[in-house]
Amino acid sequence: MSKHIYTLDGGKISELDRLGFKNFDFLSCDDDNEYDVSKNEMKNILENIHLSYFLAGCNIINTNTFQVNLHSLKKRNIGVEKGEEILNTYIDIAYKSLQKYKEIKRNENFLLNYSKNINDSIYEHLENFKNIRKKLNILHDNDTINTKIYLDELKLQNTHLKKKIDRNKNNYIAFSNGCYNSAFRDFSEYSGVLHKNKEKLKDKKLSTYVKTNNMIKLEKMKMRNNNNKNPKNLSKKNIKHHKYYDIKLKLLYSNTLFNSKLCNIEMIPRNKMDNESIYIFSPNSKLFNYGIEYYIDVSDEEIISNCKFKLGSFSKNANKLNFFSLTTASNIREVLTFYNYIKYYGNTFNNSVIVNFFCNSSKYIGCSHYSFFDFASLLLYLDSYNKYIRAIGLNCINIENAYDLFYPFKKYVCQYNNINVDLYKSDNSQMNSIAKCVMNDLKKNRYVNDVDFFCSPNKSLENVIFDNNNNNINFQNSSKKSNHVYNFIEKWLGVNVNGFGGCCFYNPYDISLIDYKLRQLL
Repeated sequence: MSKHIYTLDGGKISELDRLGFKNFDFLSCDDDNEYDVSKNEMKNILENIHLSYFLAGCNIINTNTFQVNLHSLKKRNIGVEKGEEILNTYIDIAYKSLQKYKEIKRNENFLLNYSKNINDSIYEHLENFKNIRKKLNILHDNDTINTKIYLDELKLQNTHLKKKIDRNKNNYIAFSNGCYNSAFRDFSEYSGVLHKNKEKLKDKKLSTYVKTNNMIKLEKMKMRNNNNKNPKNLSKKNIKHHKYYDIKLKLLYSNTLFNSKLCNIEMIPRNKMDNESIYIFSPNSKLFNYGIEYYIDVSDEEIISNCKFKLGSFSKNANKLNFFSLTTASNIREVLTFYNYIKYYGNTFNNSVIVNFFCNSSKYIGCSHYSFFDFASLLLYLDSYNKYIRAIGLNCINIENAYDLFYPFKKYVCQYNNINVDLYKSDNSQMNSIAKCVMNDLKKNRYVNDVDFFCSPNKSLENVIFDNNNNNINFQNSSKKSNHVYNFIEKWLGVNVNGFGGCCFYNPYDISLIDYKLRQLL
């Protein structure tokens, strides 16, 4: 059974920037803004961007909620209720654009005049897309792209091959949820490190002191958690009530198969004293609890509160939304926290969660030592009963890494059986036995048919360098004009990718080009 092919949208931060607007989360800004553009005007501009992506051939657009979370609201002295209103408004803008698009599709005369012809050249296709937006009066004055020059600058590779693909014909809205540190506005979401107060540590002596102190605290936590013989020695003075949690996965603590009536993932407060067995950990007890994914000055409690805030917003607007999308995820502890709390919302999230990871290489998530294949497999294993996850994706990555990141999902799947466990060995010693356990019990359909695979790369990003000593994020960019999703679609189809879009610097014209390429493959 072949999967439907989806076209995804592009970047909204970069698109607003291209049109001359720097305030991505404009609803959270003060009423007086530097561009003298009212919030109502900005709402119309954003709605037109969403509508432009739909007109470009997009199936799934993302709401403008990527950077709105409890941290961003607190920094701007905005209360939770007002924050909920902001999220609701961004959702309404996306929903309104979808309703407008549906109305356009119902207008037969309009479609006859501006229908996309499969025999059009790529120049005609793109110019037609621009004319449609002009006719609808949604082309912004600052959108001055010359389609011919734009195409000539791109090194697009045409094909005469035909693929048997089944394109999805529906349209959807995904609630975009960025990493918690996406609101720090320091690009640390690419690293997976949550350090919200690093700007206050410019004094090197203070910075050194805090780092040393953090390491001491971390070692003390390890010692306390490994104190199996006398767990009651844990001092309540050193652990704030429910501030820190341990993530427990069923596969780590039992050799039996999952019982569908029991939770396969739990988050347990570290100071819970009524169950001594909590502290009797397996050899892999510290997995996902320490390391680069550990929060430097952000507690589990803070992340949990934010999870509930964002999940609650989706739940209240479920009649307008189709998917909940974790976007540019690089902190696996945060991903597991979200996954753990989804279970408290009944059937709201059934088959509607998209997890898009940022990977900084052809193997690893963020700047961690956990491979994309290992962790995605673990998520699918946890989800094999719940069926929350609709798609696993890659977001904002170097386009040249995408094939290698998805390839293991094809390489280790046998033609008729389950996963070929004997072929695989994880580079991460902590994950190796877990990965084999996971793959041994996963059905191949979880890799092949049950779950979609999406890819939305960055248009220019080559590599992210995380300077741990100075807490800096540096970007290395590529100027290769051939690095466009248009040129990679056929190759990615070979590793079961069935969702094609873009992230930063992919504008509606780029998505229209992806739509054109998919039409040529039919």
